[in-house]
Amino acid sequence: MWFQLHPWVLPIIIGSIGLLYLINNIAAIISSRKMQREGIDHHISGIPFLGGIHLLIAGLISPIKWLGFLSLLDYSFWSFLYALLIGDRFRKDVTVDYDNQQIKEYSYLQDGFEAVLYDAGNDDDRLIIVIQGLKGLELPKMYAYLFSERGYSTLAMSYYGGKGQKKGMRAIPLEQFQAACDEMKKCGYKRIGIYGNSKGGGMALLAASVVPDISLVIAASAFGHIMQGTGRVSEDPCKAMVSYRGNDFPYIEKGKLMSDFLKRCIRERNIRLLYFFDEWDKKGTEENEIPVENIHGDILLLTATHDESVPAKRDAELLCKRLERKQFKHNYRHINSEIGSHNLGYFPVNNDVLRREKIYPEECQRAREETLNIIIETLEAWKV
Repeated sequence: MWFQLHPWVLPIIIGSIGLLYLINNIAAIISSRKMQREGIDHHISGIPFLGGIHLLIAGLISPIKWLGFLSLLDYSFWSFLYALLIGDRFRKDVTVDYDNQQIKEYSYLQDGFEAVLYDAGNDDDRLIIVIQGLKGLELPKMYAYLFSERGYSTLAMSYYGGKGQKKGMRAIPLEQFQAACDEMKKCGYKRIGIYGNSKGGGMALLAASVVPDISLVIAASAFGHIMQGTGRVSEDPCKAMVSYRGNDFPYIEKGKLMSDFLKRCIRERNIRLLYFFDEWDKKGTEENEIPVENIHGDILLLTATHDESVPAKRDAELLCKRLERKQFKHNYRHINSEIGSHNLGYFPVNNDVLRREKIYPEECQRAREETLNIIIETLEAWKV
């Protein structure tokens, strides 16, 4: 052949592009922090992942393959893993005064569920269980305080991560929600609802599908399929993210999820968390949809067109079609926001990693306030 490229030419070109992306991201971080120190409420966003992807490709096609590990210099890989697996690092700090609240704590090891009850101190027989996507009770307690101040007794509940509970999202036992309802009925509550955001929204639908005592479900930015859980078989023989009385649920397998995610990023020439969950969710079938038709009460699904984390709007439409096919006898309603983000909950988390929150903060906050009003109106009527 009359012409042949040196084996280092393409790796150097692609790697140089990757370094330029990394330098651009570092410059964006420095500029943002400088503006914050000067009191300017603005954020400059870099281009996450692309630098690392270029360095990875450059290393893999070079004569020295281990140079692909240089892709780990891209901080956005680590930020993505923290946001996906830990999340608590991005938790918004909010101070709430609980001094005047009548509260009672429950532990998983002693009571079969981890929760704190906020009694509104009235004769109302309604109680709302609040769960969220993050581990721990900090965020659910903030919502419990919010609702109890408005006259609704609330049980702030954590379904994984506590003492005796599953540490990750694998075979989380839904019977803990039945244990919570049984205990709340002993306290005099007759009508029990459940509200959750994001992963907590999907868990709220799943819990209500096996606990007949739950007569109202409010799920915001929720998933619509049951996913394969994390962790190893040695942790639990059930492979789905949830279980009930030791039995597994039909679930979507992960397959080559990370590979599908990277291919989607390259195809779209963009990096979005939505691509990760969208590629996973698209593999779903009717068999592994959340069996919402088993819920013994009304269902309210809240979504946003500009959700950058999960395909909640599509899944809500899918679940509504399922309810129609199954001739669901209770009320159900899907309300979609055209201005909000994934964070429809009144106390948002991870705002720093959501592009829409950075570009349209006022619109996103207005969507949260509108969503809260919808939730309060739903609680007042106890129907959707």
